[in-house]
Amino acid sequence: MNTSQRLQRIQERIVRRGLDSLLVSKLPNIRYLSGFSGSEAVMLITREQALLITDFRYIEQAQEECKGLEIVERKGPLLRVLVSQIRQHGLRKLGFEAEALSFDQYSQLSKALARRRTLPVKGLVEDMRETKDAEEVGRIRGAIKIAEEAFKRLRRRLKSGLSERQVAARLDFSMQEAGADGPAFNTIVALGERASLPHAPLTDRRAREKDSLLVDWGARRKSYNSDLTRVVFLNKITPQARKIYSIVLEAQSRAIEKVRAGVGAREVDLAARDYIEKRGYGKNFGHGLGHGIGLEVHEGPRLNRINRRPLREGMVVTVEPGIYIPHWGGIRIEDMVLVKKDGFEVLSHTPKGLDEVII
Repeated sequence: MNTSQRLQRIQERIVRRGLDSLLVSKLPNIRYLSGFSGSEAVMLITREQALLITDFRYIEQAQEECKGLEIVERKGPLLRVLVSQIRQHGLRKLGFEAEALSFDQYSQLSKALARRRTLPVKGLVEDMRETKDAEEVGRIRGAIKIAEEAFKRLRRRLKSGLSERQVAARLDFSMQEAGADGPAFNTIVALGERASLPHAPLTDRRAREKDSLLVDWGARRKSYNSDLTRVVFLNKITPQARKIYSIVLEAQSRAIEKVRAGVGAREVDLAARDYIEKRGYGKNFGHGLGHGIGLEVHEGPRLNRINRRPLREGMVVTVEPGIYIPHWGGIRIEDMVLVKKDGFEVLSHTPKGLDEVII
């Protein structure tokens, strides 16, 4: 990771905001700016310096991962160490991540700093993270490759009698065998009528002949994530399922064709949503079309009907339209797409044609 350039960019943003420092406490943002992969740290970034504060467990790791940063060992309460560093560096206007600092932490920090100003900021680092560099895209490709290889193995072993829990466990294990650090999120497996729940929790429901099987899964590799969804059918697809699957597949295709730098996120969402509505299933598609993905599974940009911000070259987004019918089931098809200057690249390649999803 070229963290020195990222730090320089965030320091420029600190100056433009009229701050003289920024407290970063959200772990994915710390990872992005420093390379630190531990689970306990904060960063204090001034206009000229960057400090990473962590405890004894992570000092050696931080020294290896965070070249060019000053590593400060926290030997007491974080607040005490943080206030000491703020005073030591003569900082008067401290920005903090409004979404990451609890009210209690903010109250204590403001009280301890007395005459110094603490100001909430939002999206300062996250906006930078939305656009991926070549190394980040490479890591995402790696996470996709692992997830797809694991699903390919799973398909060969799918059969009636397996429960949702068993299918998810086999897929998670297969991803780790293929090199994943772990699943990107809790794998979703929904059989038959249970697929009407977009985020169905796992149950002991077992697969039967002619069942549909919705799988939403992803791998995490080198801190970056993948997120895919496929629906497969055991031996046979019903006429209704064929109809709805075809609608969702066409809606996804129309949305992907819209993806390119400069196009509003809303336009991409509406390309799928309008088609589904015209086919009579608008009320059955209740979530946004997709989201950005990288260090977090769900990050900016959001592809939905209210986000008018234009897509930027280098963004990686999911495109995942769905139709959900209570007591019948649901169909969702999800792929990951790289936004390019003059178009798009679909990064995932798991088969999804109607003739390819009957197993």
